[in-house]
Amino acid sequence: MPSYRLYTGSYTMKGAHPGIHVLSFEKGILSVIDSDSSLTNPSYVLPVGDRLYAVEERMDGAAAAVFQTGGKGIEKRLGRYEAPGSLMCHICRRGPYLYASNYLAGSLAGLREEEGGLCCHIQHEGHSADPVRQKGPHVHSALPSPDGKRLLVADLGLDRLFQYEILADGGLRPWPAQPWLETAPGLGPRHFAFHPNGRWLYLVAEMDKTLLVCRHDPDTGVLAQTAEHSLRGSGCPPEALAADVHLTAQGDFLYASVRGSDRIFAFRVKGDGGVLEGLGDFPSGGKGPRSFALSPDGRYLAAANMESGNLALFPRDQATGALGQAEASLDLPLISCVKWAE
Repeated sequence: MPSYRLYTGSYTMKGAHPGIHVLSFEKGILSVIDSDSSLTNPSYVLPVGDRLYAVEERMDGAAAAVFQTGGKGIEKRLGRYEAPGSLMCHICRRGPYLYASNYLAGSLAGLREEEGGLCCHIQHEGHSADPVRQKGPHVHSALPSPDGKRLLVADLGLDRLFQYEILADGGLRPWPAQPWLETAPGLGPRHFAFHPNGRWLYLVAEMDKTLLVCRHDPDTGVLAQTAEHSLRGSGCPPEALAADVHLTAQGDFLYASVRGSDRIFAFRVKGDGGVLEGLGDFPSGGKGPRSFALSPDGRYLAAANMESGNLALFPRDQATGALGQAEASLDLPLISCVKWAE
């Protein structure tokens, strides 16, 4: 049976517990092999090769950190970089540049990885339909396009998925063919994922609890919404919020999580990616599945249940996409993110 490594991020509540954990999963047992307490509220982590990137989600500022990882876990912190913004909640990497999303500030900060210098700062302006959640911009996540030429940025407060051209120096400018894709008012775009073939994008709308399917033209970068799928299910409370979305490496199945109903929704991806067949929903193994992740080999799904403070790990039927009963669970207070090592 193979062994796995996972990384988790958590809110720290003023240092009450470590924010980052390195876990092993072997022979059905989840265990902590290392941890780091040097950051405040590292609510999002991203392992890439022998590096681990993390954010600090703070009201009074924003910072991103880079760690060196190895056989025993976290070997050392390579840098911690202050950036404009507040409530930094997501980070991605494209070449030598890091792009961090600031939820409260409604901005995006670009950093040079090796020395932390600012390569760009994008401040969104405006509002949308909801007078409480959308009275200003709220940048929630960003990812490079499949060809690496553009950065797509989901703004929950503006109901827009922005597109920026990535310049040679890491700077950003609006993509002329389509500066943004606008959703219906009040949906609240949060996280998104590309199909491996690059021709489809799937966007989770937090507030409306829906999954949007968008055709993506790899040549022009233009997006067009083609379908919408409900993530409510039966008995979904009105206050529930959609959270995360991921596809299998082959692009044959898609999953999305909802906090409040505490379910993981499963879809079979048909054709070249434009058609989704609903397969039902499965319990997340706790309360508040803010984040989840699929193992690289597709055999497992790990769900980070923030409200109940536990990581639940489910076996996955690779032929049907169904999730089995939780095979392991580990208490991790205020866990907010989980990622598998590559």
